Amino acid sequence: MDVVVILGVAGALIGVHVWLPNRLLSEFVFTYGEPSLVTAWTAATIHDSTVHLTSNLVWYGVVIGPAYALYTSWSRRRLFWLLYMSLLVATPLSTIAVDYWLLYQRWGLVGPDSIAFGFSGVVSAFGGLLVVGLIGVIAAWYSWSISIATTVGFVASGLCIALAQSPLVAVPTSEMLTVGIVLVVGLGSFWWWSRERSLRRWLSAHQDAILLFGACGIVITALVAGIFSVETVSNGRFPNVVAHGTGFLTGVTLAATGQILA
Repeated sequence: MDVVVILGVAGALIGVHVWLPNRLLSEFVFTYGEPSLVTAWTAATIHDSTVHLTSNLVWYGVVIGPAYALYTSWSRRRLFWLLYMSLLVATPLSTIAVDYWLLYQRWGLVGPDSIAFGFSGVVSAFGGLLVVGLIGVIAAWYSWSISIATTVGFVASGLCIALAQSPLVAVPTSEMLTVGIVLVVGLGSFWWWSRERSLRRWLSAHQDAILLFGACGIVITALVAGIFSVETVSNGRFPNVVAHGTGFLTGVTLAATGQILA
């Protein structure tokens, strides 16, 4: 049943893209000059191309799979589903609200005829769910210090990669920053590996946990790098970094609140 629900969301997005007539698309996308609570939510189901839809669906599967594995391994399956449903409902509204306020009213970067659409904001929110889940699981199994250091390291790595790809930052500066972080982490790890045999024994004893955390960390790093990248995508269009960031923060906030109240 869990798999059916997760795949059902993907199926619904595919169905809307394939079967919704083009003449009705304008009725479901969010238009900044004509704001509506209904279109603020339905816009998340609309994609302008098959490539756009496929990209969001791939990221959806890549993120939600590890998130589900984390919460179930942590015996928090019920919490996962409460957060999952909450994010599906709340994230489209929060991302559109921030977009409307910043991009349209405050900064004037979009006009009244501009539209917003796509599921990427919700995917970003599920990324926030994954980050908070990783923090909680590592803290429960080991310690808060290890949890925070590990998770912040993954998120920071993703931000460095996004920075290195950004046309807004000088390439040599971003590359030097990224290489510096990699060298510090790599040399530090090598030093501990060569000096501490007990660390090697510890790693061997906790191999399954390390593999799970490592897989989640790779996903977090790649997702953060992707959602905060400002490189052009298909048809010369730039991804909405504001919506991605809002979705990510929405996921982190709701997931953290859920864990505190659980």
